[in-house]
Amino acid sequence: MRNWLILIKERFSPFQYIPMIVAFTVANGLYLAKIESHDWSWSRFAMAFVLMLSFFFRMRLFDEIKDYEVDLKINPTRPLARGILSVTQVKHALMILILLELVVVSQLGLPSFLVHVLGIGYSLLMYEEFFIGDILRPHLTTYAVSHTFVSVLLGISAAVGISGATDLSILCKHAAFFLVNWCFFNLFEFARKTFAPEEEKENVPSYSNIFGTKGAYLLSISQVVLGLALLRYQFGEFLMWPCLLAAVYLVATIAYLFKPKAVNAKLFRGVTGAYLLGHFIVMSIVLGA
Repeated sequence: MRNWLILIKERFSPFQYIPMIVAFTVANGLYLAKIESHDWSWSRFAMAFVLMLSFFFRMRLFDEIKDYEVDLKINPTRPLARGILSVTQVKHALMILILLELVVVSQLGLPSFLVHVLGIGYSLLMYEEFFIGDILRPHLTTYAVSHTFVSVLLGISAAVGISGATDLSILCKHAAFFLVNWCFFNLFEFARKTFAPEEEKENVPSYSNIFGTKGAYLLSISQVVLGLALLRYQFGEFLMWPCLLAAVYLVATIAYLFKPKAVNAKLFRGVTGAYLLGHFIVMSIVLGA
């Protein structure tokens, strides 16, 4: 157990992940519950949160396994690379987590079960890199967006689980809302691999290395714009608070666009993480008002 706590502390910090997972679960669940006039259920929320926590942790473990060979050379201080846990131990934990999710989601009804199983299936395809890893890996952006799409399925799982919706056909008219998850997880993924020139590492791909600092920044901002546009489409109007939050985010990070120094790059990455959390908190407040 001590070794698992080390991995969690270093690679899945509860202080960073749990607030985001709570906000993500609430925002998606509250949306469908309110729009479709379902009562909010704290017991269903608790089970949905367990599902989301387990799922996100599995994604982290998948990445630890996939990055293992590279980490041995480039990041030898990471837990698996330095022998804190073995790949076999992590694989056993993954099987236990999947079984846990299946047991929990079975308590939420057949629609929730079907949606979450779809998410599990997609995550397993991600783990196998859709069986075209040799083709995907050289294309960093394509690789990323094919993996972050799972956030759409996770949002739907949380929404159906909490709302108790039984007619899955209604999801079609709410597709734009759940696609917003994809945009914001793309933003996070793009930003976390965007650096100042002096931060770049040899043989470590980054968006700033591929597109240049300005291109990487604009690629990230494009996801904010697209996310707000999808919200505009779904609600029929621009929502004030998400737009204001986006404006604050832009002001807080734009220095990187004009002066791509290490301090501005670090600020960009850090503020992006806070913005991701802030987006889901603001959406929860807007939906709960």
